[in-house]
Amino acid sequence: MDQFVSSAGCEGKLLLLDCRSLDYREVSMGGENASSSDAPVLVITNSNVKHDLGDGEYPVRVRQCKEATDILTKMNPSIQSLRDATMKDVEAAAKSAGLEGVLLQRARHVVSENERTVKTADALEKGDWETVGKLMNASHTSMRDDYEVSCEEIDVLVDLAQTFGDGVYGSRLTGGGFGGCTVTLVKKDSAQQLIEYLKTQYEAKTGTKCVCFETAPASGAKAIDL
Repeated sequence: MDQFVSSAGCEGKLLLLDCRSLDYREVSMGGENASSSDAPVLVITNSNVKHDLGDGEYPVRVRQCKEATDILTKMNPSIQSLRDATMKDVEAAAKSAGLEGVLLQRARHVVSENERTVKTADALEKGDWETVGKLMNASHTSMRDDYEVSCEEIDVLVDLAQTFGDGVYGSRLTGGGFGGCTVTLVKKDSAQQLIEYLKTQYEAKTGTKCVCFETAPASGAKAIDL
């Protein structure tokens, strides 16, 4: 996904990417409401907690998702990956096909996250920032509780942002997890105040400095004629 958006990014727009077909569509941040007074920016915060996705828990998540998919496939052969399943499928498998425990958690996260992603794209285009924020918050809860890829420092940053007050719509872990960064949707007028708050409070709570910056969608890499 990183490589894709680095080349296909478009100024002022996000990308909704289908990782199976590699089809994508540009999602405008706000459409006609993009220049309204409550239009947000993105604040990225680096927790300075290092993660190594090639070792440890990441391969475990891959295996668990495959095992959950196998259970769902036995119940419904049309489900070849978790992206083919609905929450009704997950609930049915939990009741009658033995999908339980950690495998249920992993399936519930992936399927619900796919649904949230599509809903978020629709809300972004409408400039419905409140809904986008709620979906971001729900996404973090799911990553923390069902997929279990967050960590204490990331949860501190997300909680600080979510409870900051007026101006913040939502905040969540971004990237592969086990450290790394958070992304927060915040009104532009509140962004710098939020950044200072995160820096001060995060260091006070964890003893570690974080790095924050305000950003917005930009064009991807392009060839330049010299």
